Amino acid sequence: MINNFIDKCSAAREGSCDTMDVEPSNMRELFTFETGLVLETIGKMFVNIPPFNDHIDPNTGQMLISIGKKLKRK
Repeated sequence: MINNFIDKCSAAREGSCDTMDVEPSNMRELFTFETGLVLETIGKMFVNIPPFNDHIDPNTGQMLISIGKKLKRK
């Protein structure tokens, strides 16, 4: 999904595509949503996977999960 997004952004920037099926505002929403997914996933890794949760403050993982969920809602 992210590769498709990157390809469309690159094509738009280079002017090599005449019509894009993603408007700039939709691209921003897609980027925001996917950033939320990434932050939530990293937060869950920090909270649940032993090599991470031994060395990272639990509040960091919870904060990333919270930010990720807020970004996914928008």
